[in-house]
Amino acid sequence: MEQTPKANRVHIGFFGRCNAGKSTLINMLTDQPVSLVSDVAGTTTDPVSKSMEILPLGPVVITDTAGIDDTTELGALRMEKTEEVVKKINLAVYVLRTDEEPTSDDMHWLGLLKQNNVPVALFINEINDINAINAENEEKVELNTTNTDKVELNTADKEKLESNTSAYIKSHKGLSDLATVIGSADFTSNVKRLELLDLLGGLTPLDVEEEQTLLQGLVEEGDAIILVCPIDSAAPKGRLILPQVQTIREILDYKGLALVCQTEELPSMINSLTHPPKMVICDSQAFDRVDELTPHTIPLTSFSILMARFKGKLQDLVAGVNAIKDLKPGSKVLISEGCTHRRQCDDIGTVKIPNLLKKQGHTDLQLEFTSGGAFPKDVSQYDLIIHCGACMLTRREVLRRIECAVVQGTPIVNYGVLIAALHGILERAISPFIDEIKG
Repeated sequence: MEQTPKANRVHIGFFGRCNAGKSTLINMLTDQPVSLVSDVAGTTTDPVSKSMEILPLGPVVITDTAGIDDTTELGALRMEKTEEVVKKINLAVYVLRTDEEPTSDDMHWLGLLKQNNVPVALFINEINDINAINAENEEKVELNTTNTDKVELNTADKEKLESNTSAYIKSHKGLSDLATVIGSADFTSNVKRLELLDLLGGLTPLDVEEEQTLLQGLVEEGDAIILVCPIDSAAPKGRLILPQVQTIREILDYKGLALVCQTEELPSMINSLTHPPKMVICDSQAFDRVDELTPHTIPLTSFSILMARFKGKLQDLVAGVNAIKDLKPGSKVLISEGCTHRRQCDDIGTVKIPNLLKKQGHTDLQLEFTSGGAFPKDVSQYDLIIHCGACMLTRREVLRRIECAVVQGTPIVNYGVLIAALHGILERAISPFIDEIKG
């Protein structure tokens, strides 16, 4: 992988009213023209995301959202899209400007972010303040440029700006209760760029994957781990899939030995070792055959179950297995993919899992499918949700989907858990994590 996958990056959403300066701020913080800037209100219409590196945060995805006071014909739909962003991000930047009072819309959205436990950096655009100082100094400043040479503020000017911003916050007491940190700057200048980045970088992102690792507690230095990676028609040409690559990398990080083979080569791989491997990890689609080929003295699990533990709550996904036996003709089942890959003739979500359910006697089910960012708000209509391993989704998004199902009383499993259960090997597949599940 040449770049950090989007799912492993910190996701930052930028919010505020039309023409508050969100796009200008993004361009200032990233030091590049990421977002289109215009004096015309509502230039940003739909959420626009871009991956990049921002020190000290590292790899991030920034999302510029539509103005929260969009009154156009499509405004309501755009607000729905913005609400979806709130539920997916790890950090938020909310933008106000000193020449406009905070509105009820501002307070509503700041409250919504707090309600979702998203850390908020409130950045205030010093509009009238910088204009007044420039007028006093009789300096002509082009406000639509990021050229720092065009804004020269002395110590007295800076103190005046800080005093004005402090007064703005004090006059609106609710702001400090809703924001995690507060900063201010002239967004058309880079003068305070590092100061704002330090404030943003000092926040602890919500539900980031760095809280644990994929193989945490499973691998030690010198351990041999066998990875069974079938190369079939569904495998991407010339490369491994993301969970396989991530697993190999983590084994190397732990100074373990990553041994990779296809399904039928597994016995030869095991027999070639002086000591048994610490664990065998396979593609869920090969679970039944790999179970046959792997001595029961060797722990076995799948990439999908590792992802379930890493991204979400394995306990809830295992608990959802109990709903499988209750499926009957007419039961509604949602099969949800986190990515939008091109489907093959033997696609796991739309072909293999439905066929496996039929083979186990679960016929005439009402199957519905979603992919990518699409996931229903109302899942109470379903008797079961079957979710992919979610390697392309953030941990925050996976946790949100699991919570959505649990709160509405809908059982949810993931591909690996379901396939292991249908093959009668779930107990073995989750045995490496049994203490965590019971705890």
